[in-house]
Amino acid sequence: MQKITLDRSLCVRCGQCTLVCPSRILQRQTNKDYPAYAEGAEEACIACYHCVAACPGGGVSVNGINANGCLEYDKTVGIRFEQVAHLVRKRRSIRRYSDKPLDDRVIEQLLDVVRWAPTAKNGLPVKWVIINDTTKVRELAGKVMNWIKKQPNAQSMVDVWDQGGDPIFRGAPCVIGAYTNDTTAQWSPIDTAIAVETLDLCAAAMRLGTCWAGIFVRAAQSSDKPAINKWLGLSESETIHGSLMLGHIGEENYQRIPFRPEAPKIWIR
Repeated sequence: MQKITLDRSLCVRCGQCTLVCPSRILQRQTNKDYPAYAEGAEEACIACYHCVAACPGGGVSVNGINANGCLEYDKTVGIRFEQVAHLVRKRRSIRRYSDKPLDDRVIEQLLDVVRWAPTAKNGLPVKWVIINDTTKVRELAGKVMNWIKKQPNAQSMVDVWDQGGDPIFRGAPCVIGAYTNDTTAQWSPIDTAIAVETLDLCAAAMRLGTCWAGIFVRAAQSSDKPAINKWLGLSESETIHGSLMLGHIGEENYQRIPFRPEAPKIWIR
């Protein structure tokens, strides 16, 4: 249950809090009225803090968080569509990483932004496990390889592994896994996919190399899940739903953006 308060002495009756509330728990009858909470508001509130962020007077508080607990918009920063489009088009899946270690502070900086990635009903179920050590990454790859060896048509990957290669994480110095608790999260695959792709694009903006670690995710959701979870320090009810390799780009050097066909579209008017 959320604790919601409205300080009328700071309210300018603009109605913004009623417009941005996704649960429509803030209402008013006319433009002259102060906003009021609907019956059962505290149970229905998902603590998205949209009302707090939208209130120009700073009169709304949720769970003790008021305007002072929000970040301010930097109006000097203007991001154009062309910049975002170029970032998405330019971003590549990197499979050759340099030997340069990845600073923990860079990872913290990235994940600090990713916490604003949207989640269903603002459930915020996504948690992270970070392996930023080449020895530990190799050890985790071995856990995944144990699962791969049980799969049909996997001999080529096994051969690469036996020869000292890394067909799992491609030599990335860091692997980040996104996981949720299956007993409480409702939209785990979608929430984690959004979070991991947000991390992916933020890393690309920092000129870091990334690649989705899909084989790791499949292994972490297989019959080998207990062994992998134990190694990761996760409980039985927690599941890896997305993962990203991360590191400084090695020998790969692209000169142009590769071709992609247009996606099929259905317009309904």
